[in-house]
Amino acid sequence: MFLDLFGPLKTVIFLLKNYWWIVTPFLLFFIALEAWYSYKKEEYLLSIKWVLLEIKPPPDVQKSPKIAENIFAGLHAAYISPVTWKERFFNGKVQPWFSFEIVGNGGELGFYIRTPEGLRSLVESQIFAQYPDAEIRITDDYVDTLPEYLPNDDYDLWGTELIFTKPDAYPIKTYPFFEEDKGKDEFVRTDPLAPLAETMSSLEPGEHIWVQLLIRGTSDAWAKEAKTEVDKLIGKEPKIESDILSKTVDFIDKLLPGGAPAVEEKKKEEPSLMKLTGGQRLVLEQVENKISQLGFKSGYRFIYLARKDRFHGVHISAVTGFFKQFYLNNLNSFKPNKNTWTLDKGWFYRLFPLDKGFGYKKNEFNKKWNIFQNYKKRSFVDKYIILSVEELATLFHLPGIGVKAPAFPRVESKKGQPPAGLPIG
Repeated sequence: MFLDLFGPLKTVIFLLKNYWWIVTPFLLFFIALEAWYSYKKEEYLLSIKWVLLEIKPPPDVQKSPKIAENIFAGLHAAYISPVTWKERFFNGKVQPWFSFEIVGNGGELGFYIRTPEGLRSLVESQIFAQYPDAEIRITDDYVDTLPEYLPNDDYDLWGTELIFTKPDAYPIKTYPFFEEDKGKDEFVRTDPLAPLAETMSSLEPGEHIWVQLLIRGTSDAWAKEAKTEVDKLIGKEPKIESDILSKTVDFIDKLLPGGAPAVEEKKKEEPSLMKLTGGQRLVLEQVENKISQLGFKSGYRFIYLARKDRFHGVHISAVTGFFKQFYLNNLNSFKPNKNTWTLDKGWFYRLFPLDKGFGYKKNEFNKKWNIFQNYKKRSFVDKYIILSVEELATLFHLPGIGVKAPAFPRVESKKGQPPAGLPIG
């Protein structure tokens, strides 16, 4: 039996040895094709001029994070149509994306948006429309204040990219769950960003927490696919369509003498919403609410960097706890993407008492180096998730006056508009 395992391997070796001259041209063709596409894509990305905008919140934001939904809905205008295969192959074109960043550097907080220069006016107009008293300015990249390559002898880091625990159709816990209706148009709001702001404010000099939300517009194809989840929730069996070949075979089979008799379809009981429990209705309502909104292909990247003598793992736990607050039973939540998680057990780790196998240090170093470089470049994630405008507004908005974290940046005073007809000269 053991020798039988080498049968297929011997066949492959035989074919490669005797027919390599047939396989090699095809192999080289696909390698050259991939190399060409990678080259054109990199060339296109290098041609994009980026700007980093720093946003200072107004001194008295009293509105709900809901107004941030309008910002993201407006930015969806950057998506016009899918990139065609010709544009990808000959020009390396990709859909434009934005990077929304919340940054804590040694106790100081900052809000940033990185955008292609051609879309800068779109970003600024959307922000000023919702936060008229905010300040926006072009700034130098804060990433450049640290060494170019990390980790090194002085700095260490921990990071990961986040993905969903469930299909994209299921939303996370969004800002309406953080608001309590007191009646007479009065609300008690708990800002979802408050825990993150407090954690960043507690950082010491030499410590950094960077959170990066990458988004690019997409079509409504994801919503159409997500409707299958709605069918599952209400107990409706998904409709399976037969392909042309299956339909042809069934048709011929019915015509031939002695063919299989037609199977009578049993009447199935129609699913009823009345049979759903309260929890099931809530899930169905939230899924349908997400499907009804504009969606973005999104990536969430988080890094904690610090000098080795000031590296505190408790801050990693604090940020992880920040993401945990968006969990709601039966809905969606975040989890680390293990391919980007900067922890690694190495090879054959099960053979070792501490679960640290061969090469784990090298693997961890490579993962840390990769996530830091991807953060610096604002590279779009390989494994994206779909976030609605409501979810995006929950994860990134200008915090209200209820967030009183130390060193929180705000515009010092309101600025009025000059009167119309003011003479210039």
